[in-house]
Amino acid sequence: FDDRRYANKNILFVGVDWERKGGPVLAEAFRILLDTHPDATLTIVGCSPALHLPNCNVVGRVPLAQIKTYFERASIFCLPSRLEPFGVVFLEAMAHKLPIIGTNIGAIPDFISDGKNGYLVEPNNPRQLADKLMELTGASDRCRAFGEYGHKHFWERYTWEQTGLRIREQIERAME
Repeated sequence: FDDRRYANKNILFVGVDWERKGGPVLAEAFRILLDTHPDATLTIVGCSPALHLPNCNVVGRVPLAQIKTYFERASIFCLPSRLEPFGVVFLEAMAHKLPIIGTNIGAIPDFISDGKNGYLVEPNNPRQLADKLMELTGASDRCRAFGEYGHKHFWERYTWEQTGLRIREQIERAME
């Protein structure tokens, strides 16, 4: 991964369900962020909301093989979901060494170690989300450190091999 991407101030949202994934909250937080970082960008992949935001690129749906390109260009991954039972896309962001911002609901707190690989925020709180985005936007060293921590956590816990080992342990315990 090219570490120079952390300086480009590109926030990535990947999700098909704009409303449920907290897209309107992110749009409002991004408007606030632009006051202090007018060169920040927001890239939206997976859905096509009608937005009139400066520096916002609504990509819409793309083939699965192309999504990797957007992760590789991003500085920050942000998905302020209002409802999220699991959130595989957070794992994808961690695999791509991105700092992540998400809400403290569902399984998201299992992925985000607040202040280590990203930040947890309350759902439907654009001001808090904007504050956390401000802490990461333009902070290349912090983004890199968060991305490295999350990447290591991903490989230790969320690969198929690691998941299989945990399942095996549970089966063996149940059989005893």
